[in-house]
Amino acid sequence: MTPLPIRNSWVLVTGASTGLGRASALHLAALYQAKPLIVGRRLDNLLDLQAEIGARFDVPCEIIVADQREIDGREKIAARVTELEVKAALLAAGLTSAGPFDAGRANAYAEVIETNILGFTDLLARLVEIFKRQQSESSIIAVSSLAGETSVPFQAVYGASKAYVSNLMRALSVELAGTGVSVGSFAPGGIDTDMAALSDLKWGKLGLMDVDRCAAHAIHALVHRRSFAIPGMGNRLTYLASRALPRSLVSRLAALPYRRPQ
Repeated sequence: MTPLPIRNSWVLVTGASTGLGRASALHLAALYQAKPLIVGRRLDNLLDLQAEIGARFDVPCEIIVADQREIDGREKIAARVTELEVKAALLAAGLTSAGPFDAGRANAYAEVIETNILGFTDLLARLVEIFKRQQSESSIIAVSSLAGETSVPFQAVYGASKAYVSNLMRALSVELAGTGVSVGSFAPGGIDTDMAALSDLKWGKLGLMDVDRCAAHAIHALVHRRSFAIPGMGNRLTYLASRALPRSLVSRLAALPYRRPQ
Protein backbone atom coordinates (compact mmCIF):
# COMPACT_ATOMS: atom_id res chain seq x y z
CA MET A 1 0.00 0.00 0.00
CA THR A 2 1.33 3.44 -0.91
CA PRO A 3 2.23 5.79 1.96
CA LEU A 4 -0.48 8.19 3.06
CA PRO A 5 0.54 11.81 2.24
CA ILE A 6 0.15 13.77 5.47
CA ARG A 7 2.38 16.81 4.88
CA ASN A 8 0.43 19.95 5.89
CA SER A 9 -2.48 17.71 6.97
CA TRP A 10 -4.01 17.51 10.43
CA VAL A 11 -3.26 14.31 12.34
CA LEU A 12 -5.00 13.41 15.59
CA VAL A 13 -2.82 12.13 18.45
CA THR A 14 -4.54 11.04 21.65
CA GLY A 15 -2.63 10.50 24.87
CA ALA A 16 -0.33 13.35 23.84
CA SER A 17 0.26 14.74 27.33
CA THR A 18 3.16 12.36 27.95
CA GLY A 19 5.02 9.32 26.69
CA LEU A 20 4.49 7.77 23.28
CA GLY A 21 1.70 10.17 22.30
CA ARG A 22 3.86 13.21 23.02
CA ALA A 23 6.88 11.80 21.19
CA SER A 24 4.70 10.85 18.21
CA ALA A 25 3.29 14.38 17.88
CA LEU A 26 6.84 15.76 17.81
CA HIS A 27 7.84 13.18 15.19
CA LEU A 28 4.87 14.07 12.99
CA ALA A 29 5.86 17.73 12.99
CA ALA A 30 9.60 17.15 12.63
CA LEU A 31 9.73 14.55 9.88
CA TYR A 32 6.43 14.96 8.03
CA GLN A 33 5.52 18.62 8.62
CA ALA A 34 2.08 17.34 9.60
CA LYS A 35 -0.11 19.45 11.88
CA PRO A 36 -0.75 17.60 15.17
CA LEU A 37 -4.15 17.82 16.84
CA ILE A 38 -3.09 16.79 20.31
CA VAL A 39 -5.44 15.38 22.93
CA GLY A 40 -4.87 14.77 26.60
CA ARG A 41 -6.13 15.45 30.11
CA ARG A 42 -3.30 17.74 31.26
CA LEU A 43 -3.58 21.24 29.80
CA ASP A 44 -0.16 22.38 31.05
CA ASN A 45 1.58 19.46 29.33
CA LEU A 46 -0.34 20.06 26.10
CA LEU A 47 0.52 23.77 26.14
CA ASP A 48 4.21 22.94 26.60
CA LEU A 49 4.07 20.49 23.67
CA GLN A 50 2.22 22.98 21.47
CA ALA A 51 4.83 25.65 22.19
CA GLU A 52 7.70 23.25 21.49
CA ILE A 53 6.21 22.17 18.15
CA GLY A 54 5.70 25.77 17.10
CA ALA A 55 9.17 26.91 18.18
CA ARG A 56 11.16 23.98 16.79
CA PHE A 57 9.27 23.14 13.61
CA ASP A 58 7.06 26.17 12.82
CA VAL A 59 4.09 23.82 12.41
CA PRO A 60 0.52 24.60 13.54
CA CYS A 61 -0.68 22.52 16.48
CA GLU A 62 -4.07 22.54 18.17
CA ILE A 63 -5.08 21.29 21.61
CA ILE A 64 -8.11 19.38 22.86
CA VAL A 65 -8.34 18.85 26.61
CA ALA A 66 -10.47 15.73 26.94
CA ASP A 67 -10.76 12.47 28.83
CA GLN A 68 -11.38 9.47 26.56
CA ARG A 69 -13.49 7.89 29.30
CA GLU A 70 -16.07 10.68 29.12
CA ILE A 71 -18.67 10.92 26.35
CA ASP A 72 -18.32 14.72 26.38
CA GLY A 73 -14.61 14.30 25.72
CA ARG A 74 -15.18 11.90 22.84
CA GLU A 75 -17.79 14.19 21.32
CA LYS A 76 -15.38 17.14 21.58
CA ILE A 77 -12.66 15.16 19.80
CA ALA A 78 -14.98 13.98 17.03
CA ALA A 79 -16.35 17.49 16.42
CA ARG A 80 -12.88 19.00 16.01
CA VAL A 81 -11.75 16.12 13.78
CA THR A 82 -14.69 16.88 11.49
CA GLU A 83 -14.03 20.64 11.47
CA LEU A 84 -10.34 20.32 10.64
CA GLU A 85 -10.80 17.47 8.13
CA VAL A 86 -8.23 15.38 9.99
CA LYS A 87 -6.54 12.84 7.72
CA ALA A 88 -5.07 10.32 10.16
CA ALA A 89 -5.20 9.34 13.82
CA LEU A 90 -2.78 7.73 16.25
CA LEU A 91 -4.78 6.53 19.24
CA ALA A 92 -2.20 6.35 22.01
CA ALA A 93 -4.34 7.16 25.06
CA GLY A 94 -4.32 4.35 27.59
CA LEU A 95 -4.02 3.43 31.25
CA THR A 96 -2.39 0.54 33.06
CA SER A 97 -2.68 -1.07 36.48
CA ALA A 98 0.19 -3.17 37.81
CA GLY A 99 0.27 -5.50 40.79
CA PRO A 100 -1.51 -8.63 42.06
CA PHE A 101 -5.08 -9.16 40.93
CA ASP A 102 -7.53 -8.63 43.79
CA ALA A 103 -10.84 -6.97 44.57
CA GLY A 104 -9.15 -4.03 46.28
CA ARG A 105 -8.04 -2.77 42.87
CA ALA A 106 -11.54 -2.70 41.37
CA ASN A 107 -11.56 1.08 40.87
CA ALA A 108 -8.23 0.97 39.04
CA TYR A 109 -9.48 -1.83 36.81
CA ALA A 110 -12.62 0.14 36.01
CA GLU A 111 -10.51 3.08 34.86
CA VAL A 112 -8.38 0.82 32.63
CA ILE A 113 -11.46 -0.78 31.06
CA GLU A 114 -13.28 2.54 30.62
CA THR A 115 -10.24 4.08 28.90
CA ASN A 116 -8.69 1.20 26.96
CA ILE A 117 -11.90 -0.55 25.89
CA LEU A 118 -15.14 1.40 26.32
CA GLY A 119 -13.94 4.92 25.59
CA PHE A 120 -11.52 3.73 22.94
CA THR A 121 -14.23 1.76 21.10
CA ASP A 122 -16.68 4.64 20.99
CA LEU A 123 -14.03 7.13 19.85
CA LEU A 124 -12.78 4.71 17.19
CA ALA A 125 -16.33 4.20 15.85
CA ARG A 126 -16.82 7.96 15.63
CA LEU A 127 -13.52 8.42 13.77
CA VAL A 128 -14.26 5.62 11.31
CA GLU A 129 -17.65 7.18 10.54
CA ILE A 130 -16.06 10.61 9.98
CA PHE A 131 -13.23 9.27 7.81
CA LYS A 132 -15.60 7.20 5.67
CA ARG A 133 -17.45 10.40 4.74
CA GLN A 134 -14.27 12.12 3.55
CA GLN A 135 -13.21 12.11 -0.08
CA SER A 136 -9.53 11.40 0.65
CA GLU A 137 -7.98 8.25 2.07
CA SER A 138 -7.19 8.07 5.78
CA SER A 139 -5.39 5.97 8.35
CA ILE A 140 -5.96 5.02 11.98
CA ILE A 141 -3.42 3.21 14.16
CA ALA A 142 -4.36 2.16 17.68
CA VAL A 143 -1.54 1.58 20.15
CA SER A 144 -1.84 -1.93 21.55
CA SER A 145 0.99 -3.84 23.25
CA LEU A 146 2.88 -7.10 23.19
CA ALA A 147 1.06 -7.60 26.50
CA GLY A 148 -2.05 -8.08 24.36
CA GLU A 149 -0.49 -10.98 22.49
CA THR A 150 -0.12 -13.18 25.57
CA SER A 151 -1.22 -13.21 29.19
CA VAL A 152 0.79 -10.91 31.49
CA PRO A 153 0.74 -11.78 35.20
CA PHE A 154 0.76 -8.73 37.52
CA GLN A 155 -0.56 -6.56 34.68
CA ALA A 156 -3.39 -8.86 33.71
CA VAL A 157 -6.24 -6.39 33.15
CA TYR A 158 -4.04 -4.11 31.06
CA GLY A 159 -2.89 -7.04 28.91
CA ALA A 160 -6.46 -8.20 28.45
CA SER A 161 -7.52 -4.71 27.38
CA LYS A 162 -4.76 -4.59 24.78
CA ALA A 163 -5.74 -8.03 23.46
CA TYR A 164 -9.15 -6.48 22.83
CA VAL A 165 -7.57 -3.58 20.91
CA SER A 166 -5.44 -5.84 18.71
CA ASN A 167 -8.29 -8.20 17.88
CA LEU A 168 -10.71 -5.38 17.14
CA MET A 169 -8.29 -3.66 14.77
CA ARG A 170 -7.49 -6.92 12.97
CA ALA A 171 -11.18 -7.46 12.29
CA LEU A 172 -11.78 -3.87 11.21
CA SER A 173 -8.80 -3.91 8.84
CA VAL A 174 -10.70 -6.54 6.83
CA GLU A 175 -14.14 -5.03 7.34
CA LEU A 176 -13.02 -1.60 6.09
CA ALA A 177 -11.03 -2.85 3.08
CA GLY A 178 -11.97 -0.82 0.02
CA THR A 179 -13.50 2.07 1.99
CA GLY A 180 -10.41 4.28 1.91
CA VAL A 181 -10.07 3.99 5.70
CA SER A 182 -7.05 1.91 6.72
CA VAL A 183 -6.85 0.72 10.33
CA GLY A 184 -4.31 -1.25 12.29
CA SER A 185 -2.67 -1.82 15.64
CA PHE A 186 0.84 -1.04 16.87
CA ALA A 187 2.18 -3.43 19.51
CA PRO A 188 5.36 -2.31 21.27
CA GLY A 189 6.89 -4.06 24.24
CA GLY A 190 8.06 -2.02 27.21
CA ILE A 191 8.77 1.64 26.47
CA ASP A 192 10.81 4.03 28.63
CA THR A 193 7.87 6.20 29.72
CA ASP A 194 6.07 7.21 32.91
CA MET A 195 3.68 4.27 32.37
CA ALA A 196 6.57 1.82 32.54
CA ALA A 197 7.71 3.46 35.77
CA LEU A 198 4.32 2.57 37.28
CA SER A 199 4.74 -1.11 36.43
CA ASP A 200 7.13 -1.88 39.33
CA LEU A 201 9.71 -3.66 37.15
CA LYS A 202 12.59 -5.44 38.91
CA TRP A 203 15.19 -4.40 36.35
CA GLY A 204 14.28 -0.76 35.95
CA LYS A 205 14.74 0.50 32.39
CA LEU A 206 16.61 -2.59 31.20
CA GLY A 207 15.01 -3.83 27.99
CA LEU A 208 12.74 -0.81 27.54
CA MET A 209 12.65 0.82 24.10
CA ASP A 210 13.54 4.51 23.79
CA VAL A 211 10.29 6.44 23.43
CA ASP A 212 11.47 8.54 20.46
CA ARG A 213 12.57 5.45 18.56
CA CYS A 214 9.23 3.80 19.31
CA ALA A 215 7.35 6.91 18.14
CA ALA A 216 9.19 6.79 14.81
CA HIS A 217 7.99 3.21 14.32
CA ALA A 218 4.42 4.17 15.30
CA ILE A 219 4.22 7.02 12.80
CA HIS A 220 5.76 4.81 10.11
CA ALA A 221 2.97 2.29 10.73
CA LEU A 222 0.40 5.09 10.52
CA VAL A 223 1.74 6.54 7.27
CA HIS A 224 2.30 3.15 5.63
CA ARG A 225 -1.13 1.96 6.83
CA ARG A 226 0.00 -1.24 8.51
CA SER A 227 -2.68 -3.60 9.80
CA PHE A 228 -0.30 -4.85 12.53
CA ALA A 229 3.15 -3.61 13.44
CA ILE A 230 5.69 -4.51 16.12
CA PRO A 231 8.66 -2.15 16.58
CA GLY A 232 12.20 -3.48 16.92
CA MET A 233 13.84 -6.83 16.27
CA GLY A 234 13.83 -7.80 19.94
CA ASN A 235 10.08 -7.26 20.22
CA ARG A 236 9.43 -9.16 17.00
CA LEU A 237 11.49 -12.12 18.23
CA THR A 238 9.60 -12.02 21.53
CA TYR A 239 6.32 -12.12 19.61
CA LEU A 240 7.45 -15.08 17.49
CA ALA A 241 8.64 -16.94 20.60
CA SER A 242 5.26 -16.35 22.26
CA ARG A 243 3.63 -18.09 19.31
CA ALA A 244 6.04 -21.03 19.24
CA LEU A 245 6.34 -21.85 22.96
CA PRO A 246 3.62 -23.38 25.18
CA ARG A 247 1.29 -20.69 26.48
CA SER A 248 1.83 -21.72 30.11
CA LEU A 249 5.58 -21.23 29.72
CA VAL A 250 5.11 -17.88 27.96
CA SER A 251 2.96 -16.66 30.86
CA ARG A 252 5.58 -17.67 33.41
CA LEU A 253 8.29 -15.92 31.42
CA ALA A 254 6.13 -12.80 31.10
CA ALA A 255 5.92 -12.59 34.90
CA LEU A 256 9.70 -12.49 35.40
CA PRO A 257 10.23 -8.71 35.09
CA TYR A 258 7.66 -7.86 37.79
CA ARG A 259 8.27 -7.59 41.50
CA ARG A 260 6.17 -10.24 43.22
CA PRO A 261 4.22 -9.18 46.31
CA GLN A 262 5.79 -10.21 49.62
